[in-house]
Amino acid sequence: MPDLKTAYSLFESNYDNLLALVSKRMEVEMQYHYQSDIKQLKPDLFDQFREFGELLRVVYRYDLTDILPEEAAWYASALSSRGSVKDAFGLLINSWIIAMQGVIKPPECNLLASPLQALMSNIDSVLSKAEHRLGFPPPVEISDLVNILIEGDRMNAQKQLLAQVNIGVKSYELITKFILPAMVEIGRRWENNELQIFEEHLATETIIRLLAGFTYTFKPEENINRKALVSCVPNDKHQLVPMALGTFLELKGWQVTSLGSSLPEDQIVLAAKKIKPDAIFLSINMLSRLTDALELILKLQQNHPEIKILVGGNGTRTGKALLEKTNAVVIQSFEEAHQIAIQGN
Repeated sequence: MPDLKTAYSLFESNYDNLLALVSKRMEVEMQYHYQSDIKQLKPDLFDQFREFGELLRVVYRYDLTDILPEEAAWYASALSSRGSVKDAFGLLINSWIIAMQGVIKPPECNLLASPLQALMSNIDSVLSKAEHRLGFPPPVEISDLVNILIEGDRMNAQKQLLAQVNIGVKSYELITKFILPAMVEIGRRWENNELQIFEEHLATETIIRLLAGFTYTFKPEENINRKALVSCVPNDKHQLVPMALGTFLELKGWQVTSLGSSLPEDQIVLAAKKIKPDAIFLSINMLSRLTDALELILKLQQNHPEIKILVGGNGTRTGKALLEKTNAVVIQSFEEAHQIAIQGN
């Protein structure tokens, strides 16, 4: 009987060939078999196929097949809102199954394909999970802020936020009570295909400009004389959350250095050596980046065992147990990150 470890080794060693086959099948199927409603997905579709492959690498490596239906619901939701409800998701799953069967011999290919075949057999259940992801519109003040952000109107957005400060909201609470919920709502609208791509980009750029101005507009709550290094894990391109966290920590009195997104592991380790922070805050947005996160944490601990490491983000939800085995602290909120990081210092 094959084991998942052996099957994963074959999957990993053949990954580039598998991804190439998945891409080729997508192109052929899109060209000859699908109608215009799904063809309009093409600019985003390959990114979804590739990102799903990264998820599979994590699922097989850490034996997380039980969480695959929940994770797959995100892809089903994003794809179904942009085309045929079943066709796009079915194309995604079947393409990976066929690629495995074409490259990897039985019985290992059967073991790898089994959880994907289960997804196809229970596609209605996965799509039902996807529907539950759609969520509900937020409170009116968040909806109003998002409407301003997607227009790229920084001045009006800033005016709305300053009005909250004038009625007693603390400056760092603007991030947790308004900016973060607005980011969640932007993500919800994107997933539901309620935003054009340019609107999502406008909102992102406007939030970046707002956050950049916060530390000039508002004074820190206090000076706690602590250094923070904030970064995405390698290959994570979602820079808004670490930027928001960095701004939050500055308003709490930290001296913050932010490395942004997609920086290689060795450069993050080198930055820690040079900056000598009291705490390192890492952001992992998707479970598909779990391996990058675990390897980075291990390398940081080997080189800087004295530095406290905290990690948060959507990707920690199902990867929490593995992350905690490294002795990194998995945090659920910005305030919790701040409180835990200053303990014992």
